[in-house]
Amino acid sequence: MVKINFLDKNDNLKEIEASIGSDLLKVSKKNNINLEGSCGGEMLCSTCHVYILSHHLKKLKKQTNEEKEILALTNNLKKNSRLACQIKVTHKLKGLIFSIA
Repeated sequence: MVKINFLDKNDNLKEIEASIGSDLLKVSKKNNINLEGSCGGEMLCSTCHVYILSHHLKKLKKQTNEEKEILALTNNLKKNSRLACQIKVTHKLKGLIFSIA
């Protein structure tokens, strides 16, 4: 288990414990975080769009071309945008803050 943080659209921070190997979308659902994920983690939508501090991006695996294509459909794309369904929990994520887009 590793502790990570979600920051909602009202700037409320919630620290949760996440199982190694789970994806952030599943972790958010399990912990009642308001992150939509309407496609159920199949990378067919962008409703699990999150931001991560730019200097922490190197702690994540690089985006696939498919993830980049889906994110390009969002209205609020930033350089630090990611899809929660594509982020696997590792020890490197300890203490990181994921802001809901």
